[in-house]
Amino acid sequence: MIEINTMDDFIRAIKTNRVVIVEYFDPDNEESKKFYPTMRDVEKHVDPSILVLRINVKKTPELSNGIHTLPCIRVFLDGKVVFEQQGVFGRRELDLMVLRRGIRSVLRNRNVLLKI
Repeated sequence: MIEINTMDDFIRAIKTNRVVIVEYFDPDNEESKKFYPTMRDVEKHVDPSILVLRINVKKTPELSNGIHTLPCIRVFLDGKVVFEQQGVFGRRELDLMVLRRGIRSVLRNRNVLLKI
């Protein structure tokens, strides 16, 4: 997982990759800390063409527009947000299952058939 620290890097990542999954986190937030292993699992399962990023909202608040609950996951398709999940359920297996199914469903509805 790549941590993005500038707006330029974020824009470049979104523009040069068809599908991007972004985890917004706060290193001091307990739920963010607990959710990190789930995102590592997501990264292991997704198609290699999908870019998985992390954004530390404390370091780069300008990249966390509209996020009110952490952790937050956004999926970008062709530069636009097509999926968002704010907060977590708190159980790793459940979080992983819901996240993968949600992303898969949203992409499938847009005729994007990638492994999630």
